[in-house]
Amino acid sequence: MAGQAVALAVLVAVVGMPHGGLDHLLGRAFLRPALGRWWVVTFVAGYLAVMGAVAAGWWLAPLLTVTGFVALSAFHFGTAEGKPGSPGGLARSALLGGMVVWVPALAQPAEFTRLLTWVVPGDRWPEDILFDPTVRIVLAALLPVAVVSAFAASLWSGVRVVIFAAVFAVAPPMVSFTLYFCGWHSGVELYRLARQANAQSIGRGLGRVVREAAPLATLAVLMIAAGWWIGAADLPLTHGLVQTVFIGLSVVAVPHMLLHWVATRRNVNPFTETIR
Repeated sequence: MAGQAVALAVLVAVVGMPHGGLDHLLGRAFLRPALGRWWVVTFVAGYLAVMGAVAAGWWLAPLLTVTGFVALSAFHFGTAEGKPGSPGGLARSALLGGMVVWVPALAQPAEFTRLLTWVVPGDRWPEDILFDPTVRIVLAALLPVAVVSAFAASLWSGVRVVIFAAVFAVAPPMVSFTLYFCGWHSGVELYRLARQANAQSIGRGLGRVVREAAPLATLAVLMIAAGWWIGAADLPLTHGLVQTVFIGLSVVAVPHMLLHWVATRRNVNPFTETIR
């Protein structure tokens, strides 16, 4: 378990963070035309305000915060599975994007509950909720809906969802989350950004993405590491790492996901040179 936690922390830092390190370019694209040089102050203030609100939520209303983070993450992950603007798109995105959470919760309720008690500060997660018959019936009913919905979109989407469901059901939840977030979601996002950076050469585009994202991605990793040192260093290693990674990830991910949602709807290329 400790090895899984360390691998999770390392891979999130190295692979997961960089695709969110370009948010300042998206902020520039949105704000610079209207605010000129003041876009930086506005962007930083707004970004930090959202981060602060999420961090405070973990301590003041942890159950509401973890629920909101999971729901927002499901929509965000699901954008790779379907277009939110299409009929039923939002529900479909949440259903498929949330599989990394609700499939392990259904298949491995004891293990998943243990992780949630580690993540939620003060062990305030209700330990019996995933064993409630009504909850289990609802979660079980989601599986055929997800598979049918995916195959209705395309054969590849359906096959992918079946594979994901199998992995999420049998692999330890930390392992399946790491595989999905770092191996699939972050990989897809990095490829998309590389195409935007240089449509003629994915290699050069990826190099530009890494260079542009490195400062903010590194800062985010250092902030999360500082959070572990301040708030979780006294906890057992596995418990402390799991809590730090997921709380820290939520703090930096929520403003990223909100910005990504706007960018997707407006089809913004963060590397465009037309906004000065």
